[in-house]
Amino acid sequence: MGQEEKQIHIDKVVVEGNNTIRCSVKYGSKVSSFFSGEDFFVEYDKDISKVPPGILVIPLLANLCPVAWVAGADVYVEQLDRQFYDSLRKAQRSFNILYPRLKFTGDIHVGGLSEDIPPTEPSRCAAFFSGGVDSLGTFLQRKEENPYFITVWGADIRIDQADIWGEVKRDNEAFGIANGIESLFVKSNLRKIINNEKISFKYGRFTNGWWPGVQHGIGLVGLIAPLAYALGIKNLYVPSALPPKMALSTPDGSNTLINNHVEWAGTKVNLDGEEFSRQDKVALIAEYIRTTGGPLKVRVCWSNKESGNCGRCEKCLRTIAAFLAEGIDPAKVGFTISQTTFDLIRQKLPGWLPFNSLKMEYWDEIRVRSMKNNQLIPPELRSFFDWFQCLDIPSYIKKRSLRKAVINLIPHPLYLYMKKWI
Repeated sequence: MGQEEKQIHIDKVVVEGNNTIRCSVKYGSKVSSFFSGEDFFVEYDKDISKVPPGILVIPLLANLCPVAWVAGADVYVEQLDRQFYDSLRKAQRSFNILYPRLKFTGDIHVGGLSEDIPPTEPSRCAAFFSGGVDSLGTFLQRKEENPYFITVWGADIRIDQADIWGEVKRDNEAFGIANGIESLFVKSNLRKIINNEKISFKYGRFTNGWWPGVQHGIGLVGLIAPLAYALGIKNLYVPSALPPKMALSTPDGSNTLINNHVEWAGTKVNLDGEEFSRQDKVALIAEYIRTTGGPLKVRVCWSNKESGNCGRCEKCLRTIAAFLAEGIDPAKVGFTISQTTFDLIRQKLPGWLPFNSLKMEYWDEIRVRSMKNNQLIPPELRSFFDWFQCLDIPSYIKKRSLRKAVINLIPHPLYLYMKKWI
């Protein structure tokens, strides 16, 4: 096998219309199947035409390199910011720690490492903002720093879902204006440049899917490098999603081992709020609602084909229960509930729990909090919460551990063969 078959060359990086980066890539024959082949792009609502080449290429490399590493491919690029080059090295070592059953190898070859100096001394901060529980938790903790809000189109909202994006953009911008915060919006095909079906099939067993397990951390962070350089953003906050108990024990693409080692000229990335459980963040939002006296739309749903929360998926039902455990009517945070809502939880929760340790932890946090806040439970929901509070969630955790141990004994080639027929 020729060495060029496992090489990836960054062919061209150009700025179009002062606000869009477009990159073309040449893939070797042994790695091309992991990629879609389409050009990578990222579009900002600010001028990034003066950003140097070593920063402009960061959004692409942040999403491409992890795939190259797991495929054992070498990446070639003409110029790269030195600090981000060092970050990639650290990220590669961290992925090997997080996923010891995989090998993140391959190398990155840079024609020239640049020492890029921002045009102004970085002094601002920014935070990713989706309108969900984690990002609202970061806002409530960081609001005195007056962060920019950054929302990405192409992450959880596909770039072909223009109607949903339009509503989310309006909601997030309105919330920012109400709190004196400027919103920034980014559009990218970061998920479409990767053949997610192929890479998830081959490696998803170990990473729990490529997007959640690997890409969504460093990939989203890297998108912001040109914007941060142009606007003088010193600190970029990434809302943490994992409960404190699981932050170190559960591999995840958005992890302190990854995010907190990422930096480029003038900017440092920080995973924010890891010391808080999801229920702690719900409690912060509940207090904000009680203090301000108004409703607040919380967007958590990934299942709805339209905008808003579907109110039926696991994440919606979990969030409804979480706010009720804090004494907040779910209608005040964007949910419509009925008796059917609680019938669904009773029906589906026992079936969900054995298959996901993270969901077990989230639901157990809610159960424990509802017991502490028992006096806040509405009388009409007393019967449901009596059932929920008696649910033996720890027993499901033991069953999950046994099931996982058995699956881990299956050799990977046999596991892949079995997946084809299941």
